[in-house]
Amino acid sequence: MPERIRTFIVDDHAVIRFALEAWAQKTSEQANAEAVAASASGVLTSTAAEIVVVGSADNGTDALRLIPEAQPNVLLIDLQLPDMQGTEVIRQLRASGWDKQKLPILLMTGMETAQVKDILASGANGYLSKQESSETLIAALRHIVKYPLDVWLNPAVAKQMLNAEKAFQEAGITAAEKNVLRLIRLSNEEIGELLGISKGTVKNHVANIFQKLGITEREEAVQFAVKTGLIPRLRS
Repeated sequence: MPERIRTFIVDDHAVIRFALEAWAQKTSEQANAEAVAASASGVLTSTAAEIVVVGSADNGTDALRLIPEAQPNVLLIDLQLPDMQGTEVIRQLRASGWDKQKLPILLMTGMETAQVKDILASGANGYLSKQESSETLIAALRHIVKYPLDVWLNPAVAKQMLNAEKAFQEAGITAAEKNVLRLIRLSNEEIGELLGISKGTVKNHVANIFQKLGITEREEAVQFAVKTGLIPRLRS
């Protein structure tokens, strides 16, 4: 029999959960077919892993309650849930003893740009856009189960992160300035309140950012922050 990947799905959209379960069923059928073919040819095992959905939830509260009962060995979770962020669910799971080896976690998002570093900092093993193909999703699930201490990023996301870091380094943007850039759509006063710094300090950071980037308008700073993945692109 092929290896079984016990998967728990958390997404508030029933259509998404149905699609994911359908993909899982497809891999199960393929894995069993490969196992039969391997056995017929005299090979004792098949390399394919069967993905089996052992539970699902449409919000974070239910997920935290049901996961210990379902005992999955991989979690697929949406970033934006009705009651809390997927990253908060991950943090609570990690804090309660579900480490990366016990429960690898792959986070999904439909946002065009996600704060990947924040996602990984929450304890996720990897990040996946909902625009990816079923083949990519299945490959990601199999990878984080086989290598739970690895970070899984698709090539496009990995390239974006490398390019972003290069852009920050080349411009000389400091960590404090990056924190301001993450909130650049807000007023200086609002940024100061959130970061616990004075309005004048924020103003100085913004001025330094403008100088380093060679820009004069706040909207240009917003565009830079979007391009580097610090903040999401607003949908029209």
